[in-house]
Amino acid sequence: MNKHASCIPPEPDTSGPAGIRAVNVAVDLPVWKTFSYRMPDGLAPDMVLGRRVRVPFGKRTANGYAVGITEECEIEGLKDIAAILDAEPLFPMSMVSLFDWVSKFYLCPPGQVLSALLPPGLSPSTHRIARLTEKGKAILESKTKPSNEMEMLEWVGKNPGKKIPWPAPKATSLKSRGLIEIETAHLRKSGAGPLMKSFLRMKDPADLTDIFKTLGPKQLSKRGMDLIRLIYDAGSAPSSDLRRKFGDYLINKWVNKGVLERFEAPFYRRPITGIVRDYPRPEFLFPQQEKSIEGIESLIVRDEFACCMLYGVTGSGKTEIYCRAAEAAIKRGKQVLIMVPEISLATYMEGIFSARIGERTAVYHSGLSEGERYDQWMRISRGEVDLVLGARSALFSPLGRIGLIIVDEEHDPAYKQDSSPRYQGRDTAVMRGKLENAVVILGSGTPSVQSYQNALTGKYSLISMPERVENRPIPQVLLVDMKKIEEGEKDPPLLSPTLLEAMEDNLKKGDQTLLFLNRRGYHRLFLCRACGEILKCPNCDVALTYHLNSRHLICHYCGYSTGGTGRCSACGCEAFKAYGFGTEKLEEEIEARFPGSRTARMDADTTRRRGEALRLLKKFSAGEIDILIGTQMITKGFDFPAVTLVGVVASDLSLGFPDFRAAERTFQLLSQVAGRAGRGEKPGRVIVQTFNPSHYALAAAVGNDYNTFLQKEISLRSSLGYPPFRYMAILRLQGNRKKDTAEIATEISHLIRRYSAGPKSERGELRVLGPVEAPLSKLKGKYRFQIMIKAAHPFIIQSLLKRLIASQKASLNRRGVECTVDMDPYQML
Repeated sequence: MNKHASCIPPEPDTSGPAGIRAVNVAVDLPVWKTFSYRMPDGLAPDMVLGRRVRVPFGKRTANGYAVGITEECEIEGLKDIAAILDAEPLFPMSMVSLFDWVSKFYLCPPGQVLSALLPPGLSPSTHRIARLTEKGKAILESKTKPSNEMEMLEWVGKNPGKKIPWPAPKATSLKSRGLIEIETAHLRKSGAGPLMKSFLRMKDPADLTDIFKTLGPKQLSKRGMDLIRLIYDAGSAPSSDLRRKFGDYLINKWVNKGVLERFEAPFYRRPITGIVRDYPRPEFLFPQQEKSIEGIESLIVRDEFACCMLYGVTGSGKTEIYCRAAEAAIKRGKQVLIMVPEISLATYMEGIFSARIGERTAVYHSGLSEGERYDQWMRISRGEVDLVLGARSALFSPLGRIGLIIVDEEHDPAYKQDSSPRYQGRDTAVMRGKLENAVVILGSGTPSVQSYQNALTGKYSLISMPERVENRPIPQVLLVDMKKIEEGEKDPPLLSPTLLEAMEDNLKKGDQTLLFLNRRGYHRLFLCRACGEILKCPNCDVALTYHLNSRHLICHYCGYSTGGTGRCSACGCEAFKAYGFGTEKLEEEIEARFPGSRTARMDADTTRRRGEALRLLKKFSAGEIDILIGTQMITKGFDFPAVTLVGVVASDLSLGFPDFRAAERTFQLLSQVAGRAGRGEKPGRVIVQTFNPSHYALAAAVGNDYNTFLQKEISLRSSLGYPPFRYMAILRLQGNRKKDTAEIATEISHLIRRYSAGPKSERGELRVLGPVEAPLSKLKGKYRFQIMIKAAHPFIIQSLLKRLIASQKASLNRRGVECTVDMDPYQML
């Protein structure tokens, strides 16, 4: 009989095909395949699959995930699973094919995909430790002249079992020469799990009347009766809540008399929500809504995959369509997943769907604590939830009966993950729907060029809602050319007279105003008065931004902060001139111009504390704020009927990005923020300040002309070979030494070109651009280069890069260069 250190006691094998004794495990290491391990004796596959396991791997143990059954395998040669780490499954087997697709498409090892996509904090923290080998001890004892290598060996000799303090390439170099052995150590502190709390319940759950008769009126006071009645009716209650209400004396009295008893049980951590408390079902739908929901419901009843692009202008009533579609899917016994791009919007939308669907809803996003995320995840995994709503990470919620996926604001770049696996949430949602036979709705008032092109070519069905509900007019949009405003001005104004007058008029009417500026901070940059050098972060190739609240210059990329400007690094001069502005300075300007107004700012600085974004949105919804200044987080899907004026302070900012999607993002941002105005009974106005009024993206946004914008974008991208007409990947290389990073980037680009020069039947169409320094050539102390690759099919890029990176791994490690692949990149910096 095999010996196992399983955390779960063995149970009889009551399910699963006879003879199955092994499972496939995706190990949480950079390896590209799964491995077979023997299951503990007496356990059925259902007691292992979907759980984390600890397995021997080489000379160490590693965590992994049981992702499938090994039906035909030679059991004798397999290693045993050392431990099963979870009492309940973390994901259904229906999701394994999705994890596999993410691994292959976005080039991330399968075990690391699962580790990144499951709730954080599940696994104990780990770190790497080192021990000297005999060869390493001999070199250390030889007492050769001091060097970096000798210093590292001395440290290992004095600190066996302690966390290695150097970068991975240095440690790997010593290991490859046989001087040290590296192991992974698991910290004792466990990750997220159930929160156990003390509860009280009736020791003998007899009839309440009989209990009161037995105790008699002499023993029972009114408070005693209230305590017992509360626990009896509820079944159980947290001890802490009862102590606050009744005190320790009364509780201990009835525990000692054997009427009540204490026990421990998991306590559900409920996330804070509640912007919307009531969202009644409308008595009737408007014609375009009726037509849309009829089309969607006809897809839901088929119980098969379908994807539709719901193109509805802002204020057209898409949220009601989402509610009706969700109700239809749930009625058929299916589960629903709704994705939104921002955490603050998830909190807002959760209130709407809870009001309509009821308590069997869950919210899931990175703004929750680890404990809250764990509780929500396990509720979903147990099937206690009909609807999940959240941001990008909610896409991988363990829904076993998923029938409908809704991606709201599908155009938003926030759906793209910026760390491995670098998946696109919208596209992965479509793939999940395809793999699990679910209907997918991609909703937007400004559809992405890629999704709309898929609708035009018939890959997706197209549902249009071109009018606002109740025939409300589209907001009137006015462009203000700031070049004319600034002529002859010594200090160019932040706000044009046109916008200031409109704001004053809005305040007099008692209406609300939104001001959109997609740049936080106070001053944008500082220039040396003597030589014109920009004051930059020492770790990054970016200007430092001055923040008034902290009175510090801060780097928005690495967090570097300094209290003063110091001397110019180029000429030594101490005199600097501040230029530019952000939301802090705009807030100061508004408060000076309109001292009696109630002004608030909503950006990454003001919403850093947990719950602050929710607090601001509640205040604005309740009419307690007159003017709300914010970055792009205020542009997403909110419905505030009292907002009748929207001001876009600097509409040109996103046009200057070195990105083929810059015009698309500008059009979408302006259209979305404009859509916040006039959603109630009063008409809305939008004033857009710009230095480039003739740009086609601005002109299309002002004219609410999506089709003209789309045709221009499609023409440009088709001629230049950008998505959706070609697949694209960015290969990024970053290292501590600029020369080494540039050299290996050049070597890798030559290898790619050598491949692309092969027979066309073998390589397909492949185009390689670069290497070049990244637009942000230095970030967090690392020098950065990138190579762009375009191809007609993603497989051409994926197969090439997977082989190439594996072949260059030793060379990359030796030079201390990190290489990452970004398929379908949304961040070109």
